[in-house]
This record gives sequence, structure tokens and C-alpha cells, in this order.
Amino acid sequence: MTGSTQTRTGGRPATERTRLDARVIAEAAERLASPSPVVAGILELLGGNAPVRAIAGRVGQSPEISAHVLRLANSALFGEPVDTLDRAIVRLGERNLRALLMAASTYRLLESALPLYGLARLALLTHSTEVAQASQTVAARLDPSAAGQAYLGGLVHDLGKAILSDVVRPGPAPLAGTADERRAFGTDHARVGTWIARRWALPEEMCVAIEHHHDTAAPEGPVARAVWLADMLVHASRGGAEAMTRLPAAAAACGLPEEALEGLLTGGGAPEEPARPAVLTDRELQVLRLLATGAAAKQAALQLGCSVSTVHNHLHHVYRKLNVTGQAQALLMAREMGWV
Repeated sequence: MTGSTQTRTGGRPATERTRLDARVIAEAAERLASPSPVVAGILELLGGNAPVRAIAGRVGQSPEISAHVLRLANSALFGEPVDTLDRAIVRLGERNLRALLMAASTYRLLESALPLYGLARLALLTHSTEVAQASQTVAARLDPSAAGQAYLGGLVHDLGKAILSDVVRPGPAPLAGTADERRAFGTDHARVGTWIARRWALPEEMCVAIEHHHDTAAPEGPVARAVWLADMLVHASRGGAEAMTRLPAAAAACGLPEEALEGLLTGGGAPEEPARPAVLTDRELQVLRLLATGAAAKQAALQLGCSVSTVHNHLHHVYRKLNVTGQAQALLMAREMGWV
């Protein structure tokens, strides 16, 4: 690589701050954002027009991915809740499912510390989650049919930062924005994230949203506009002076009136996640919550005033309804979904 040095520190390439060629970025993206075996299997089924039941079966092999699928399918924008992976996958559709798989696969990158940008662990994940939720809310006002893609686009809009931070050695001061990135490396995190999104064959509307989320003018399309405005909203809510100054004109460019902007800034109208699974009965949920505290089946039976066999019967119903294979997966999904 011209004009740079590359060493290995703890198994990670450390590149001096200089222009990165496409090969270095591509290698890092392939290494860091590659699908797991389960995700690769799901993508293969999606590409082969496999039946929904086969796709749901493969999704069910990962409690984490199952939880993500059910959480998004049961979000407020879709209305009535669904109770099986088959129905959740049909509701989301291939485009949203493909994007959700990428978000789930790159979750570990988003939660890491990014010293290149001066971000502590979980800082990027927190920001990305806030932008995803704001994107969904904005899209619901611009074009409700785009809300699902806007949410997922917001979730991965800054993925390129995680890639660049992994391959570039931090300098004396954190990078402050895309202009700094372009001067230092000849590219920026939005372009890197877009390259990854296209490698995953995400919907073009989502790729455009990632690519243009730092543009000075409002991009075209409801998904891109929702992510663009949501990113600005989150920065403004965190006290960003530049974002706050730009926000009124940006909202007007997206067709949002001033009262709608005030509601978005104060969190009014934000979608809420379900507090409990609609598919489980009250007693099944009680059993699950007791087990989540570390109670054994015998202890749960004593607290509920029933027999141990009744507790086990409730658990078997839970496993079937959640499409999981045992207690560990059921509890993991319940924690991911915020049920326990």
C-alpha cells in the first residue's frame, strides 16, 4: 500500500493515517462483516426462493437472530403482533430480512470501542439504535411503507466507522467528521458502509440512505431522507450545535412542519416495543420470568402453587410457540426481547 505501513497488533492490522486503497478496505470489510454460517445459510435460502418454513427453520437455529426477527416484526409500525417465525418472516419480506441479517451479524462491531473516533464501548451502538428508532418515526410520517427499511438503514448507517477504526491506528486526536476521513484516507465511513451494504445485496434505497446520511442537502427517497434527518435529530438532541442549527431547514426540506419537528425532538410519537409476547399466556410468561431469575422448576412450582410437571408443560408450550429448542434459547430470546 503506497505511503503507509502495516503491522499486526493483537491480530488486527494497524495502518498509519494515510490514504487507504480499496483493497485494504475491502479486505477489512470482508473479514469483519462476513456472515456467520447460520446467516450464510439463510442468505442462500433467500437467494434460492426457498419456502418460508425452510427459512424460518434456519433462522430458528440462532436465538439472537430469531429475537431480532420477532422484535422488528412485532414493532408498532406493523400493527397486530405475530407469534411465529414463519409469520414474522412473511411480514418482514426478503428485503428487510436481508438487511436485518446484516445488522445482526455486525452487532459486535457496533458495540466495540472505536478509538479512531474517540468513542467508548457501546457508544456507536447506542447512537445507531437511537438513529434507527428516529428513522422509523420520521419515515412513518413521510411514507409509512418505508418505516421498516428506514429503521434498519439507521441501525447500520455508521457501520463504516467500525471498519475504518479496525484498520487504522488512532492519531493524537479523534476524527471529527467525514471531511477529516476524506483528507486522511481518501474515503469516508459512509462510502465504506455503502460498499458493505451492496455486497450484502441490500435494497438500493437502504444503500442510498447509508451513502448520503451526511449530505448537506436532503437526499432523494423516503428511506434516505428519514435516516438523514434522524441522524441530525439524534446529534441535535445530544447538544450538537451544528445539527441544531441545520435542523429546521432540514425538516422543512423533508416536508415536516415545525410542530412535527418539536414532537420528534421531545420523543413524542416514538414507537414502543411490546412489553410482553402476545403469543404466551400469563402463566407461561410467569414461568419464564421465574426461570430467568435463576429459579429451578421445583422452586417455580412452589411459587406458582402447581406441580413440577405443570411447570414443564408450560415450558414445552413456550418452546413450541417461540420456535426454540430449550430453556437456554427461550431465556436468551426473552432477554433480547425485553420480556424478562
